[in-house]
Amino acid sequence: MLPWPLLAILATHSYFDNRNEAILLFGGITGIPLAILTLVGLSETAMLSLIVLAWIAAAIVPDIWLARRLASRRAIFTLLGVQAAFSLAQAAMGALMIFGKAA
Repeated sequence: MLPWPLLAILATHSYFDNRNEAILLFGGITGIPLAILTLVGLSETAMLSLIVLAWIAAAIVPDIWLARRLASRRAIFTLLGVQAAFSLAQAAMGALMIFGKAA
């Protein structure tokens, strides 16, 4: 799950106003509902922490939860594919947010 956000950081780093924007590339999709929480007073640090927590949960929890239940190689590769697609979607949404902010 890590290569997509890292590639997005390399592609968009010139558009960053500050370093904290890089976290959007790890949590673009989950950042949208969490942004609503900023309207009720959630601090930027708390929002960034929640984005990181959601990304780590998406990376680790399915592996731990489904590790014993998945018996076939195909099922394991499907799980890894879904996680990679989720990571790509997160990075793409974060990059779009950064590009939209810069426009």
